[in-house]
Amino acid sequence: MSQWLSFTNQKLYQARLLLEQSRRETGNPALAEGLETSGLYLMQDAFISYLNELATLATYRGEVSSFSDLLNKTPLVTGEMTEIRILAEDPYSWLSAFLLEAETRWRPGPSGNPQASSAVNVIAVAQSDDIQPQSWWQQLSDLIDSQRENRQES
Repeated sequence: MSQWLSFTNQKLYQARLLLEQSRRETGNPALAEGLETSGLYLMQDAFISYLNELATLATYRGEVSSFSDLLNKTPLVTGEMTEIRILAEDPYSWLSAFLLEAETRWRPGPSGNPQASSAVNVIAVAQSDDIQPQSWWQQLSDLIDSQRENRQES
């Protein structure tokens, strides 16, 4: 598990650096978007790595590539997995919004490029995009930290 734990921490750290840099980048919108997208992908990597931490705790010795993969392969569903399942299944949760955004960023057109949407959507994205990736990072980091702390206390 220690391999996954340090890998998760590394990816979270790298994502934070990229997201911070994307917010500071004011002269080049394409660079800011690229930094943000890279930060989201690293957050997704951190999430998958954390799922592998959970798989190891549930005595699964292979790798998982998604949350559904984790549930299908592990012999034991833990409280941490249940908490993540609840967040992932709630279409209004930060986790489902983050996972959907990370999944659709690579697609061409409006679903993968917020700047290509209609004027109304561009206004909504401009108002919320500055906050969402950093907020998602903080919530993912908090979730991982709190679940790890709970395991330490048990």
